[in-house]
Amino acid sequence: MARDAAHPPRPTPSEAPDVTVIVIAADVRDEVLACLESVERFRGGLAVETVLVDNGSADGTAAAVRSRFPDVDVVVLAKNEGVPARNHGLRRARGRHRMFLDSDAVLTEGALPALVAALDGSPGVGLVGPRLVYPDGGLQLSTRRFPPVVLPVLRRWPLARLFEHRSVVRHHLMAEDPHDRRRRVEYVLGACQLFRAEAQHAAGEIDRRIFFGPDDADWCFAIRDAGFDVVFVPEAEVVHGYRRSSTKPISRVALRHVVAFYRFQWKWRGRRRDLRAEGRAMDAEAREGVPEPRDRAGDRLVAQGSAR
Repeated sequence: MARDAAHPPRPTPSEAPDVTVIVIAADVRDEVLACLESVERFRGGLAVETVLVDNGSADGTAAAVRSRFPDVDVVVLAKNEGVPARNHGLRRARGRHRMFLDSDAVLTEGALPALVAALDGSPGVGLVGPRLVYPDGGLQLSTRRFPPVVLPVLRRWPLARLFEHRSVVRHHLMAEDPHDRRRRVEYVLGACQLFRAEAQHAAGEIDRRIFFGPDDADWCFAIRDAGFDVVFVPEAEVVHGYRRSSTKPISRVALRHVVAFYRFQWKWRGRRRDLRAEGRAMDAEAREGVPEPRDRAGDRLVAQGSAR
């Protein structure tokens, strides 16, 4: 079947694609098929390679993807490795940019080209995130400030009913901030993150000690610690189902989340003050109406000792 300009041929093994999309999935076959369909449909003239990491699924996910999307590179793991399974995709990635895309997220028309353009236009930017919306079209808060140490307690039942709408949580969620302007942020949710290859090489890989939870903050902080900015790009929109792993206050999943969160806090304890100071500077820029993130290649924070 002939392809038009909006659907260029797949890159050959000798050609570096524009973007490598990395999706991990565990027993969510139909969900991941919809996700991959959106990548196929809305790549918008870009050369894209896709890597699916099957996180120990038992529902036929790998076979279904191989059948429906034969160009997708499928990696099958014997067990669920959590979010660090993305490292298998990073090791295979050939794109000049790489994207983490959750299996419950779908691209919309123009989103991927807009994110790529944001990176290409600002060499000092290492990672960009889109505006996330729920399936019903409602805004999903996806930009964040440094997470308070007590956050897992405040956002878990039964205290969530008391604190979810209190200032300490809303400040972290940037709930009172406008979400229609491009700006630098401390971090964006991991549902969709596009980052340049050189930023990834400088940051390394996903921390294997963080099974899931604060992995998105940890990755963005690693990108920033390598000297790059993280930027929110609201003109790119991605639909995210935001499937919660567990709603129980006490469960194996909840315990893994809490353990990962405090590993994250301990890991960044020596940089917490600097990172928060950077965050306040970002807020000041946003209040002053800085229209575009400036190229900070010659004005990057030098880490006071590596946190990694």
